Amino acid sequence: MQLKGFPKDVSLKHGRTVRLRGLQPDDFDRLYAFFSRLPDEDRLFVRHDVLDPKTVRGWVENVDYTRVVPLVAEEEGRIVGDATLHTRDFGWTRHVGRLRVIIADTHRRTGLGSLMAHELVTIGEERGLEKIEADIFEDDLAAMRLLERLGFQHAAVLKELVKDHRGAPRNLAVMISDVGELGRVLEDWIHDSIQPGYRSPGPGH
Repeated sequence: MQLKGFPKDVSLKHGRTVRLRGLQPDDFDRLYAFFSRLPDEDRLFVRHDVLDPKTVRGWVENVDYTRVVPLVAEEEGRIVGDATLHTRDFGWTRHVGRLRVIIADTHRRTGLGSLMAHELVTIGEERGLEKIEADIFEDDLAAMRLLERLGFQHAAVLKELVKDHRGAPRNLAVMISDVGELGRVLEDWIHDSIQPGYRSPGPGH
């Protein structure tokens, strides 16, 4: 099973190149290794126990691109970024997608997170989504500033709804952005901060 338009190679800052592609059934070892290398706090935003092999195996063996779009970034056989767009095909929030992007420490500040978010937002817009939701800890000021720069607005703060890896209660901030505006901001950011024409098709394109 392939995600339409992928794989594609993308150029990052500092001359690095990674391949973006959809998650595949043979990705278990690579994806489990990626999650195992993450700091504890980063794993909290996955909302599942990604250190449980059964969780990760279930994801790679049951990919359904119609409901969840899982995009990974691969470099030299290792997954260095994982991003997902969660959608609903019915109900009163079927026009809202939830975006999650996690980047390995080794590839932060390279533009990879923006690139992966842009790809998923583009897919969401093509599927008729109107809003994108992102959830973060309220006291994660760096992430908050980043989302605000991308045009996200504060929708709600849920007091002590979640707990961190130490068991301490934390406030969860819900941020919302219009899909079209977010796509334009991300595209401008990519072309200004990385390089024009960052996309290059992978094999078979």
